[in-house]
Amino acid sequence: MTIHSSQSQPTETMIELIKVSKQYPPDVVALKDISVSIGTGEMFFVIGRSGAGKTTLLKLLCSMETPSNGLIEISGKSINQLKGHHLAKLRQKIGVAYQDFKLLTDRTTAENIAISMEVSYKKPQIIRKRVRDLLEQLDLSDKHDTVTGELSRGEQQRVTLARAIANSPTMILVDEPTGNLDAATTERVMALLHNCNKAGATIVIATHDDSIYRHTTHRVMELRKGQFHGMTKGNFS
Repeated sequence: MTIHSSQSQPTETMIELIKVSKQYPPDVVALKDISVSIGTGEMFFVIGRSGAGKTTLLKLLCSMETPSNGLIEISGKSINQLKGHHLAKLRQKIGVAYQDFKLLTDRTTAENIAISMEVSYKKPQIIRKRVRDLLEQLDLSDKHDTVTGELSRGEQQRVTLARAIANSPTMILVDEPTGNLDAATTERVMALLHNCNKAGATIVIATHDDSIYRHTTHRVMELRKGQFHGMTKGNFS
């Protein structure tokens, strides 16, 4: 059973998973027979303990990993079969904020955030403005020229998020976005994600931080031992 938002449900499907499983050698089952539809413009929370399969799910959605079984469709296209420039084109529309950051630690904060816009040939003045706007929203304006290797983990986490959303992707995947943040900074991060969602982005957030979904009207589903368990709204025990 799933929780439906109190808002009207999206009519188009952005993400479709049908009986998706993922196994790692020799016999580790990360996900088992996952089926779910996520609508275009939906914000969707995946919760669960460490090791439940949340990160694996996000990796499958951005084609960093391939499923052992099952079908994954993004915007009606089976990503299992996409290759070459078709796969590259899809990835340009997906922003990913990784739990382990994956920043270029010898480059500045601004350079890291600008990367996704540079590869899609945005004008330099547009890139500079977007970078400054995001840094301001995330309370990082004073870190514009700081090499990311010198930032705290919480600061690196915010730079990772800014880089993921900089190019206004249609789908945003966020892995534990608030793990190193205090309450005030968590609010800033979630406000930014909600703004992206209002602008039309489909957002999937993997988290164990109940403060960011406790009072949400969006769907929340729990992964437990690689399988989805529906949740009753307001019952997060």
